[in-house]
Amino acid sequence: MDFKLLEARVDFIMSNPTNFTDIDMLYDQNGAIGKQVLGEGFDTTGMIGISFTDKRGIFSNLAGIALKEEFKKRLDVFYSFIKKIATDMNNDVVVGFYSKGNILLGYFYKGEYHLWGE
Repeated sequence: MDFKLLEARVDFIMSNPTNFTDIDMLYDQNGAIGKQVLGEGFDTTGMIGISFTDKRGIFSNLAGIALKEEFKKRLDVFYSFIKKIATDMNNDVVVGFYSKGNILLGYFYKGEYHLWGE
């Protein structure tokens, strides 16, 4: 699994060299990612945990619906690189979207985009 995720990450980066988003992934075997990042009420067992970190301040001038739309746009593009591994985006992946300073701005969980603190 780790090799397939790494391969997808490299393929994405090579295909999108000017995307300016750092992407990390790992398979959450025991649900630790959800509890550590999102809190106790999130079960991410068996999901692929993905973090998008904005390296150029693309998220910084956006808020509300515009920020959620940017999250969606970025995940839709990236998902095309992992859809062979994660066949159901709504149930197979959990995503955290981070600012340039590594502050959690929002997340995708169970098919819905949320801003942090909503």
